[in-house]
Order: sequence, then C-alpha cells, then structure tokens
Amino acid sequence: MNAIKDEVRIGVSAGKAYEALRRQTGYRGWWNAVAEVPETAGGEAVLRFVKDGKPVNMRFRIDAMNAGESVRWTCTAHDFPSWVGTTLTWTIKPAGKDVVVALDHSGWKEAAPEMVAQGWKHFLGSLKAYLETGTGQPW
Repeated sequence: MNAIKDEVRIGVSAGKAYEALRRQTGYRGWWNAVAEVPETAGGEAVLRFVKDGKPVNMRFRIDAMNAGESVRWTCTAHDFPSWVGTTLTWTIKPAGKDVVVALDHSGWKEAAPEMVAQGWKHFLGSLKAYLETGTGQPW
C-alpha cells in the first residue's frame, strides 16, 4: 500500500474542522506543539518532533486550502527521506450534525510505513479531542 487512508468522525461543523487544519493554533493544538504553519497556500510549514530521543524535522509546502472542504500539503524536506514528495490531503465531509475528516497520506515510493499509519491514528484522535474538548494530544 503506497498510501495511508484513515478518517475520524467529529462532532463539529465543517468550518470549525477547517480552522483546525488551516491555522497554526489548530496544528499546535492537535499535531505538533511547536509547528510553524502559515495560514495561506504557497507557504511552508515547519514541524519538529523528538522520537526516541532524536530530533525529527520536517517541512511541507502548503499546496491548497479550500475553505470548509480540504487542505493539501507536500513534504519538501524530512529527516526520514522516504517522506519527501509524499502528500497529505485532509478532506472534510459533512455527516449530519458532525463532519468526517479523511486523511490521505499518499505518494510513498514503497509501502507506507506501519509506524506512520499508527501515528496518524493517534493524531486523528488528537484532532477529534482538540475539536470536541479543546484539548488534543500534540507531540
């Protein structure tokens, strides 16, 4: 499988979900506590993590932001080279009074790493918690 696809149902409006995927404060609340994320397409997002005591740096170009519908990023630099060139697409779909946020992390040259898929499960749960309670579990 050269893509990671997952989704989460969240009890908020499409507009509120979109704001968490568009604004730096949103990303800091659910994904990366020190993320530097511009709020316009064409900008470069910078994220820093510590994994097993070692820093992991990543950069993404923000390709598209479609209000209330989707956000797409492309990885331009990463301490794990297999990430470079992969794309993250978050799609927001209304589901009654809720929304479903679907993630498609595609473009892997080989099979997508299971560790990354498990990481996305955590972060989608963090996004849900952040939007429904105000407190996520960013790394």
